[in-house]
Amino acid sequence: MKRLCRYIRGLGALAVLLWWGTGPALAQDQELPLGAPLPSAELTLTRPDGRAASLQSLLGSAGTVIVFWSNQCPWVDKYEDRLADLAATYGAAGFAFLVVNANDADAFPKEGADESQARARDLGAAFTYLMDNGSALARALGASRTPHVFVFDANRTLVYVGTIDDSPGDPGNVQKTYLKDVLDALQAGQSVAVPKTKAFGCTIKLQS
Repeated sequence: MKRLCRYIRGLGALAVLLWWGTGPALAQDQELPLGAPLPSAELTLTRPDGRAASLQSLLGSAGTVIVFWSNQCPWVDKYEDRLADLAATYGAAGFAFLVVNANDADAFPKEGADESQARARDLGAAFTYLMDNGSALARALGASRTPHVFVFDANRTLVYVGTIDDSPGDPGNVQKTYLKDVLDALQAGQSVAVPKTKAFGCTIKLQS
């Protein structure tokens, strides 16, 4: 009986994974091109507790990491600890880490404010969790996945877009630490060796 229950739970988790990974991707496929300035810096986003925050006021002095997020994507869950480690290390060096939820909370209630507040508490103070009302920022950047990473340097220029590393499923198998390498390069005043990778994760369900 226990084996049967584990099997059923496994099927349920697989169903969620498949749906979120292959469901209708309503985000545009065209990412913001490398070298472009940060668009919509004047955009106002919302914290899960309802407080408004302008994007411009949240940027880091050394650079800004924007990661599109979800409260129910299995791939986000797998990356949460790794991203938290990066935020703890590089946040002290002047990099801002903005976690942005652009999913349609009306259609998917778990993406709403209550769940987001709980998720923000889990992530801790190293992150700023934001709700992208109307998915305006996701559209401006061309985000289509969770997690989907966009890194802007101190001059608000896009220097990296893509995934966090090369092993979404298992942190023990990471061979290429893409995001970490970008942050190291920016700290050292060097160019980014790998500025673009393919984002991997669940599709964003944009708000209408």
